[in-house]
This record gives sequence, structure tokens and C-alpha cells, in this order.
Amino acid sequence: MQDVKPDELSELRQSFDSCDHDADGWIDTGEFTTLLQSLDQDLSKDECLLAFEMTDGDGDGQISFEEFMGWWSGE
Repeated sequence: MQDVKPDELSELRQSFDSCDHDADGWIDTGEFTTLLQSLDQDLSKDECLLAFEMTDGDGDGQISFEEFMGWWSGE
């Protein structure tokens, strides 16, 4: 992943935290679906689930901040 500037990192953290509705430090499928559908209302739940699975690099059923950064930057 490219070097992220401190101000960009702060913005990413705010974006992550705004998606993490229960503030547990992870984004679950429901939270990620809400995010994706707010960005593109035409996405189906199946499309959101597929995007979640692709973003959840370690397959633990949750998206970490690091995984979120990779998704957000398109890496």
C-alpha cells in the first residue's frame, strides 16, 4: 500500500469509525452493506456481500481498519 499522509489517515479513520456503528473496532457485513448502499443505492445485498468477502482479506467475517484502507484505496 502506498504511503498514506497523516491527514489522509485521519480522514480514513473517521470514515471507518462512521461505518463502525457499534464502535467495536470492526466493520461487519451489515455495516458494510449500509456503507455500500449509501454510496450506490442500486447495489443488491448479494453484491454487497461479495464486496465484503473480497475486502475481508483474512476471512474472519469482519473488516479491520487495515482491510478498509486497502479497499478504500483500491488495493
